[in-house]
Amino acid sequence: MTKHIDLKNRLAKRLDGKKKLVAFTSEMSEDISAYCRKNGIESESELIRQAVVAHIYKEYDDNTLKLVGIKDLKESLTQIKDMLSVLFSYQCLTHLNLLAYHAEIDDEYKGAALSSAELRHEKFFTSFQERLRKDPPFFERILHKYVTGSLDG
Repeated sequence: MTKHIDLKNRLAKRLDGKKKLVAFTSEMSEDISAYCRKNGIESESELIRQAVVAHIYKEYDDNTLKLVGIKDLKESLTQIKDMLSVLFSYQCLTHLNLLAYHAEIDDEYKGAALSSAELRHEKFFTSFQERLRKDPPFFERILHKYVTGSLDG
């Protein structure tokens, strides 16, 4: 007896809204009845209620996931912006340091100094490339991020 009362109370709580009238074809009614029997659903009304809830929550979940993804992207972009700001500040201070501690040279030495700087830059860049070659996981990770556009760590 208690089981019957509990079931009645549960149904009363779930079906407390206004009733809707939906017309089905005979084929739809047969399909609904067969589906309810096969899946142990108590009534056609319960099937429809479950279908509506599933449809609404599916939409809600998709949008929620999209919003979470957008929020994660925003946080990542903010972090990248902060990192770029720090690097730019560091670069400016480095440049000021170079200007402050290295006096300007006479015009007669500028050509030779530029040639020397270009050669030293080439040697430095070659050394950097070799360093990347010696650390394949690092290089592959950077390449993967570049190719896929992945912002994950």
